[in-house]
Amino acid sequence: MIFLIYRFFFLILFVLSHHPLHAAVQVSVSFQPQATVTGPRIVLADIAVIKPGGVAAEALGQLVVAAAPAPGKSKELYTVTVINSLRNRPEAADVDWQGSPNIVVERKATTLGQEQLQAIIDEYLQKNSAKLPKAEVRFTAIRAPETLTLPAGELSWKVTPSRPGIMGSTSFTIALFVDGKPAGNCTVRGRLEAVAEAVTAVTALHKGDIVTDANIAMQRQDIGSTDTPLLAREEILGKQVARTVTAGTVLKPEHIVLPPVIKEGEMVKIIARKGSMQLSTSGLAKADGRTGETIPVKNIGSNKIIHGRVDGPGVVSVEF
Repeated sequence: MIFLIYRFFFLILFVLSHHPLHAAVQVSVSFQPQATVTGPRIVLADIAVIKPGGVAAEALGQLVVAAAPAPGKSKELYTVTVINSLRNRPEAADVDWQGSPNIVVERKATTLGQEQLQAIIDEYLQKNSAKLPKAEVRFTAIRAPETLTLPAGELSWKVTPSRPGIMGSTSFTIALFVDGKPAGNCTVRGRLEAVAEAVTAVTALHKGDIVTDANIAMQRQDIGSTDTPLLAREEILGKQVARTVTAGTVLKPEHIVLPPVIKEGEMVKIIARKGSMQLSTSGLAKADGRTGETIPVKNIGSNKIIHGRVDGPGVVSVEF
């Protein structure tokens, strides 16, 4: 009886040693006729179904087989070429290759048209409205790319106007980013309009004229090409025209100056200072002068020409 038990035991050991219960399962790779990728490289898992799953299958699937086509484009791969490129990789040993003999691979893309570019600029103007005059601001694109093709991913951008203050800009440059990485840029050219009530010359204004209600008016104007238009008549009334402008001109700060507080030929008081000492005498202005300017003045007592700083109406000062 004991002999039979030992014989049965050794028989079981012999069967187990020659016929393992868990034989290795071969990995199969089935190539698909079409595939889509998003990144710049094509890996085996992009173009084939790998069975059974597991760590080995995942390692095999991450092997790079080719460079991806440009965004929005496609390319054809041949199965025999892919297999040959992986022949010496240990992950690809003893693989059952099957499926389509060729694969068409398309790369996903993000496309931007002229409408989207216009919307980006409109959004930028809206976000920067605090920097713009109180006006109806709009940008009309005249020349822009028809279509931009970018890699697929999260899109962001940065807009830069051609003029630092936005007003007067004739173009906007859009730097584009996908997943935070630079993806190209484009320039959209056009016309920036800003319609507002602006101070406008209703008659020709000549250098030296004093601005009055009779020669200016508030009119709706396109101030989009004007850097610093005057938008309130109080800013200009009573001031002097610095250079001649034609009727219909939107007035700007450079068009006006403060009127002189001393006129040529006017008698003035000359104050001479030296330290804590101060003397005064009379003089004759030889030129117009505004506060802070230096003008020639004839000293009535000595009959000599001096140059004094205009301190206010009828007063100049000199240091000695």
